[in-house]
Amino acid sequence: MLSDNQRRHLVQSLAHIEQTLTDALLLGAQARGDEVFPRYRTALSAADAAALQAALQRLRGSLRRFLRAQGIATPRHGELDPRWALDTQITLLRNVALELRPAHLAGFGALDEDGAAACRALAAEISALLEGMQDGLRIQETLAQPAPDDTLGALLLELVQRYRLGEYRARVAALAARSGRVEVAVVGRVSSGKSSLLNALIERALLPVGVVPVTAVTTRLLADAEPALELDYLDGRREQRPLDELAQHISEQGNPGNRERLAEVRVGLGALPWAAQAVFTDTPGLGALQGHARAAALDYLPRSDLGLLLIDASATLTELERDLAQAVLDSGATLRVLLTKSDLVDSDAVREQSTYLASQLGAALNTTVQIDALSSVPARRDELRAWRERELQPLLASLHVDAAARSGTRALVLGRQILASLRLAAREQDAGNTATLDSTPLLALETATRAQHHAIAEFSERAPAALLRRAALARMGAAALGTLAADIAHQLARQTHATLTAEAGDDHAALPTFDWQPTPWPAPPPRTLGTLGRAWQRQRLQRSCGPALQQACRAYAAALHAWLDAHVTARQRQLRAGQSAGAADPVQLAQDITRLATALGNSPSSLS
Repeated sequence: MLSDNQRRHLVQSLAHIEQTLTDALLLGAQARGDEVFPRYRTALSAADAAALQAALQRLRGSLRRFLRAQGIATPRHGELDPRWALDTQITLLRNVALELRPAHLAGFGALDEDGAAACRALAAEISALLEGMQDGLRIQETLAQPAPDDTLGALLLELVQRYRLGEYRARVAALAARSGRVEVAVVGRVSSGKSSLLNALIERALLPVGVVPVTAVTTRLLADAEPALELDYLDGRREQRPLDELAQHISEQGNPGNRERLAEVRVGLGALPWAAQAVFTDTPGLGALQGHARAAALDYLPRSDLGLLLIDASATLTELERDLAQAVLDSGATLRVLLTKSDLVDSDAVREQSTYLASQLGAALNTTVQIDALSSVPARRDELRAWRERELQPLLASLHVDAAARSGTRALVLGRQILASLRLAAREQDAGNTATLDSTPLLALETATRAQHHAIAEFSERAPAALLRRAALARMGAAALGTLAADIAHQLARQTHATLTAEAGDDHAALPTFDWQPTPWPAPPPRTLGTLGRAWQRQRLQRSCGPALQQACRAYAAALHAWLDAHVTARQRQLRAGQSAGAADPVQLAQDITRLATALGNSPSSLS
């Protein structure tokens, strides 16, 4: 008689034997010969594959006889969803792709400018490809159907599926999922106070809160809906559960890594007069180790009308917040930035932080950003209510009035983009090009461009202080500092140029120049003063040259931002000119172009 531990060990060992042989047989039989890094010299011959398959079947027969004799039950199906398993593996591969960047490779030795540019482009392209694979896996095989009267939405869905336009799938799905309510996405880093703020706004302790990452699943709170808890699973199932079970389904403690495979959770809040039938969506915090958290937060944005970006008042602004803010605006939603936990920071520091965030985010996003400081602690609840009535309630009411028009505008914009892709495909067919539509280079360029805009913003913010500190340590004169500043600025410019790759056809002479004439420097202190002398020198340099150097760096960054935007537009035109959908049926493609142009209000004569 076998003990329970012995049974578990046998089951694990036998399962490992069967799965390993099955995977090896599949890999050997399916080797195609077009791999960049082939694992096998040749594919298995048909005879070898048949013989091994027969042997594997005999092995399985032996396993079944043994398990039946021992009374050991086996599962009817595996526990893993293959799409979920592959999504997890791709998340790990994206971390590997990050290690292809020059900053990481520099640890293995010096990297010249050409090598750095090539590796930077490769890392961006592979990251975009992997992200596109994940986007496809996260969208259900059958996309949500548009409303019966949404003829444009139905047409867009049809065309995206027919021509495999994967880059538009998420946005088409978001349009189909529109509820008619004002969708409010609450996003931010881990532990930025999203759940606490929502609890304070609705004035009830509904969502679980804690110091460690808590929210594991996107949770939608529906104002003016019957109090209830509804669970939507990724396999299409839907369940009604008691409301007091909410925490065990949406928290990392109760549902770690979303092992329940929930797509989203909906909670009816009952009457909320100030909310204008809004839906508040609490997303998992970004920055957690769980890859599903980032996916859940970002995948919701295309359907949102308002994005509330929460930033801890005591934390620093990072690239993550800039990316989130940009993602909110890219989705077509209104952006508001909320400084949370402001009760933990004195009022002067909160004002300074608000001014700083407005300046930095405004420059990075090229728009005005409103910053509001809030706290969810009971002692500050009156202030939160006042903000809710003064700011949030009118904004929700306005968005509710404009919801239908905004949804229609999004559909028209998306339709025009799809129409442009199809027209481009038709032109390429006429030219005899047999390539296929491929958005990967455009996605890679977009990713690299955004990263470079962030690098330019970082230069504007941090370069002056770093330059002055280095000048003081090295006891530089005015000419030496001017040379150093220009070298760093030109290095950034060359990096920006590399973002476009050599095919952009621009030379370095077209890049902005760093224009700054340093003022006379104070005489350096005697070397015998050591550390005290360097501190004295740094203070003198800051007073005499800091403002001018800062202004020069900001002006150069602004010029470089503008240069990058202009040349990226040109590069995008080049890339689009090289894409086509030659594999599509020409007659069907022409008919679909006419149908879509007509639906968008264009005349057939404009199709040329």
